[in-house]
Amino acid sequence: MTIVILSKDVPPIEGTEMLYTAKTTDLKRMKKDMKIYYIIPNHGNEEVVPDQVDIDNYKRGLLTWAGLKLNYLAKIYKPEASEWMKNISVEAVSEDIVLVDEEKDENYSYRKILAELIKNMYTGRFNFKYLGEITTR
Repeated sequence: MTIVILSKDVPPIEGTEMLYTAKTTDLKRMKKDMKIYYIIPNHGNEEVVPDQVDIDNYKRGLLTWAGLKLNYLAKIYKPEASEWMKNISVEAVSEDIVLVDEEKDENYSYRKILAELIKNMYTGRFNFKYLGEITTR
């Protein structure tokens, strides 16, 4: 699911806060206030950032998308990552959250994998919605 923003605020859904994903270049052009979590190495949030060696090997073509995804899922199913995702879910109840990484293609983005997992694990326990990718044109 993609939300296209044309230099406007993200349309709200009354009474529910949102979880979004975005690439760094689109985030820079957005106007809506959101709490940003960078899912990028050396930007904090290391519990849910893919291992740098996997990112490097994927960019070099030494690791397929399926391999990166498998390694990433193994990492984010660890207890410390689950705790991080639960905390984000709690925050998403009271404010809009956006998960950001540098991958240009959302179909090959670990921000989307993370958001989908958060949605599947926590939307039943907390009142927030995952609305997908934010893009600007």
